Amino acid sequence: MVNNEKIIIILFSILSIAIFAQIPESSYWYPNDILDWSPQTDSQAIYNVSHVPLARRVIGSPITDSASKDIKIMTLSIMNPSTSGMPSQGSNNSFKAYPFTFWQYVDYLVAWAGSAGEGIIVPPSADVIDAAHKNGVYVLGTIFFPPNVYGGRRNWVDQLLRKENGKFVIADKLIEITKYYGFDGWFINQETNGCKDSHVKDMIDFLNYIKEKAPWMKLVWYDSMSNTGAIEWQGELNEKNVVFLKNYDKYISDAIFIDFRWQSLKRPETIENTLNTMKKYNISKDRVFVGFDLQANGYYTYSNWPKIIDENGKLKVSLGFYCPSWAYYSSKEIKEFWDKEETLWIADHPVLNYHSKEDFFKIEWNKDYEQYKWQSPAKFVVEKSPVTSLPFITFFNAGHGYKFFIDGKVAKDSEWNNRSMMDVFPTYRWKIDGNDVNISVDYSDAYYGGSSLKFEGKLKKDQETNVTLYITDLKINDNTTLESVIKGTGNIKVSLVLNYSDNTSKEFPLKFFNDWVNTIYNLENNKTITSISLKIVAIEDTSYSFNLGMIGLIPVKNYDTHVGDVKIDNIEFKEGLYAQINLHCENSKAKYYEIYRILQNGERRLVWVSYNPYTYITQIKRDGKEKFTTLEVVGVSEGFTKSTPKKVTFQWPPYPKPKANFEVSNTIIFPESTVTFKNLSSEVTEKVLWILPGATPNVSREWNPTVTYKEEGIYPAILVAINSEGEDVKIFNPLIVVTKKAKEIKNLALNKKTYASSNVPAEKPSMAVDGTVENNSKWCAVGDLPHWIVIDFEKEVIISSVTIKHAEAGHESADWNTKDFRLQVSNDGINWKDVAIVRNNTKGVSTHSFAPVKARFFRLFIETPTQVGDKAARIYEIEVYGLESF
Repeated sequence: MVNNEKIIIILFSILSIAIFAQIPESSYWYPNDILDWSPQTDSQAIYNVSHVPLARRVIGSPITDSASKDIKIMTLSIMNPSTSGMPSQGSNNSFKAYPFTFWQYVDYLVAWAGSAGEGIIVPPSADVIDAAHKNGVYVLGTIFFPPNVYGGRRNWVDQLLRKENGKFVIADKLIEITKYYGFDGWFINQETNGCKDSHVKDMIDFLNYIKEKAPWMKLVWYDSMSNTGAIEWQGELNEKNVVFLKNYDKYISDAIFIDFRWQSLKRPETIENTLNTMKKYNISKDRVFVGFDLQANGYYTYSNWPKIIDENGKLKVSLGFYCPSWAYYSSKEIKEFWDKEETLWIADHPVLNYHSKEDFFKIEWNKDYEQYKWQSPAKFVVEKSPVTSLPFITFFNAGHGYKFFIDGKVAKDSEWNNRSMMDVFPTYRWKIDGNDVNISVDYSDAYYGGSSLKFEGKLKKDQETNVTLYITDLKINDNTTLESVIKGTGNIKVSLVLNYSDNTSKEFPLKFFNDWVNTIYNLENNKTITSISLKIVAIEDTSYSFNLGMIGLIPVKNYDTHVGDVKIDNIEFKEGLYAQINLHCENSKAKYYEIYRILQNGERRLVWVSYNPYTYITQIKRDGKEKFTTLEVVGVSEGFTKSTPKKVTFQWPPYPKPKANFEVSNTIIFPESTVTFKNLSSEVTEKVLWILPGATPNVSREWNPTVTYKEEGIYPAILVAINSEGEDVKIFNPLIVVTKKAKEIKNLALNKKTYASSNVPAEKPSMAVDGTVENNSKWCAVGDLPHWIVIDFEKEVIISSVTIKHAEAGHESADWNTKDFRLQVSNDGINWKDVAIVRNNTKGVSTHSFAPVKARFFRLFIETPTQVGDKAARIYEIEVYGLESF
C-alpha cells in the first residue's frame, strides 16, 4: 500500500448493495419537527452549511435617467425544482441547476419553496447561499403556510407561535438554524385561514422576539394575513398590514412584499395609499416591495408600470418579483434560458445591449394595453458589485457544466452542477461602446469550471469595441498581479483596461492565440481600481471569435491550502458498479476542494469540486473490475494555489453476476408481424442468449433482436444474461399472443370511469382519460405518497400495453415526469397484481407492454412522482390498449 492511504474495508453481501442511501439533502420541516433539529441529531446538517461570507458591495453610478439608488429589488425564486429531495451541494452527474447570475440588481433573494405535502419551513440550500453571498446578496429561507385548499393547516400557525416559559421555542430554532447554516433570515408567508386576533398579537410578538434576540437576521413579511387574522391580501401598505412591518415605531420586519393585487385597474389608489402609509410611519422605499407574478409568463406578463413610475420616470417603490426563475423552468435548452434571462432583466434598457434585444422589441403587445408591457428592471436601479476585495478571480463559471475544465483541459467529461462554484459575472450585460459584439456563455469550452464567455463580431481595420465588465473597489497596496486567459481567432488585439480612482486608466494587452494562453502583469501599488473593461481593436478587416476564460487580480503571497486527513464517512454501492460516498477533510484551510479518482491505467480524473469540507460524491462508476479505488483531495486557496493531494482508498464488493430482464414492443400481434425485444439486463451483462419459440429466428445472440411470428398461437420468451461471474435467466410464459383479432386492439381507457387517491380541485382523475394533453388536461395528486388512479372498464377485458403521458407531454418540465411506478390489474378493485414495475423512468411518454391479462380494473400506482423529489403526481393521459374480448 502507498503510505498515508487509508483503506476502507467493508464486508458485503449481494442483498446489502442493491440500493443507494440518500445523498445529503437540503433541509425542510413542519413546525413541530424543527424542535427536534440540531447539528448533533441531524446527520445531514453539516453538508448544508455555507462556507462563503456575505461580500461587501460597491454601488455604481446611475447609467439611466430612471435609475435610483434607493430603489431595491427582491426576488422570490424557485432555486430548486422541489422542496424535498434536493441535494445539499449539487450533483456530480447532472447539469440541471438554475444558474441565476443577475445578482447586481438584487438585494434580497428568497429561496422560494415549501408545500403542505413536503414541509413548510425551508432554508436555502448550501450552494444557493454560497452563490448569493459571493455576490453580496442577502439570501432568505421560506416559511410558507399554504392556503387551506392546498393543504394548509391552522395548527401549523399555532405550532410556530408556541411559547414555553415565555420563549418562542421555534423562533429560537430558526435563529439557531440560520446561524448554523450561514444564511441571512426568513420570508414569512401566512396564507392559511382560521387565525384570529390572538394570532396577530402572537405573530407580532414572534417577529419582535426574533429581532430582539437576533437583530442581524433579516425578516420579510408577505402581504396576506391582516391585522384581524383573516387572509385578505391588501395589495397595498395600509393599517391592516403595516403592523407586521413596523410596530410602535419599531421595525419588527426588515421589509414587506406587497401582494400582486396592487396592479388592479379597479383599485386605482393602491400605490397612493401605500405612499401615504409610508409617509405616516416614516418607512423608506427600500422596505416596501410591490409584487409582480412572473411564474406563468415571465416578460410576457402585462404589469401596471404606470402606477409606480413618477413624472421623472423613476420608481415610487421597490420591486418584488415572484418567480423570475420562469426564465429557466420555461426553457427547453440552456441557450433559450440565457436569452430569456437577459431579456427579462435588460428588456428595453436604453444603454445595455444583448443578443435578443431586437426580438424583445418585435413582441406584439395588445395595443389596448401596450402601456403595461414589460420594462427593464435594470433601468430603474443602480448596479452593485461584490468586487471589493483581493484576490478577485473569475473564470465565468456558471456553477454547472457538461464537462469540468481545469487549465483549459477536460478534467471531467460528464455533467455536474454545484452553484457554490459559480463565479461573479460581469456587472453590466452588456455595456458596449463602439462596434457591437455578441457575448454569450459558452459551455463547450472553459479554462476552469464549466463555462467561459464567448465574444464574436466583425471589425474593420482600426475599429474598436470596448466592453465595461465590472464595477470594482479594489485597493492595490501589496505586490499584485493581473492575470487573464483567452483563446480565439481573428486579426485583433485584445486588452484589459483598468480604470483608477484618480481618473487615470491603463491598458494591458493580452496574448492572443488559438489555444488558451495566460498573460500576467505586475500592478502598481497604492492604486484603487474602480472598473475593469475589455478592449478589442482590429489590426485588419476581420471576423473574430474568442473566449475569455479568466480574469484575476491576485496579491503575491503564500496562501494556505492545507488539507488534513480525508475520512470516508459513509459508502453505498449499487449493482456492484456504482459507489456513492460521503467524506470530509479534517482541519483543512483551503477555500474549496478538488476530488480526483485514480483509474487502473494510472489516469487521474476529476469527480467532484466542493466548497464544503464535508461533501459527497453522488456517483463513481467502477473502472472495469477493479477491487480498490483511490481518491485524491486537493485543496485550492483563494489565490488559486493548490495543495499536495491527500489520499483515501475504498474497496469494492465482489463483481456481481448479471440480472436478466427485458421488455417487448408488443404482446398481441397479427400473424406475420414483427416484435422487438429490448434487453434491460443489468449493466454488468457481457453476452445474451434469446430463446424465442415460435419466432423467426427462434434463437438470437443480438442485444435487441427483432423477430417475426408467422403462425397464430401463444408463445413464451426466454433471455439468458451472461458474464464472467455467471448467468441469470428471465422467462415470461406466456408472453406473445399471435391472433387475427389483433386488428381490434384499441384504447380501452378512453372516457372510462376513474377514481384516485387524491386530486387538486381543477385536475380530476377523469382528465387522465379524456384523450387530450392540451389546456392542462391532467390528473394531479398531492399529499402523502403513494398516489394512485384507478380506471374501471366496467367489464372484464384483455389488456396488453399501457402508454402513460407524463408531465413533459403536457408541456411541463421533464423534472416532473413520473419516476417509479407500478402498472396493476384487478378483477374486484381490491386485490391487485403487478403486470409491470417501472424504475427510473425519465420519458415524457412511456409505453409498457406485458403478457396479455384479463382484468376489469387498471391501476397506476405511483411511488416516486418526479425526478426531483416533488411529491405531486402529474399524469396527462393513460392509454390502456387491448381487446374487448378474445
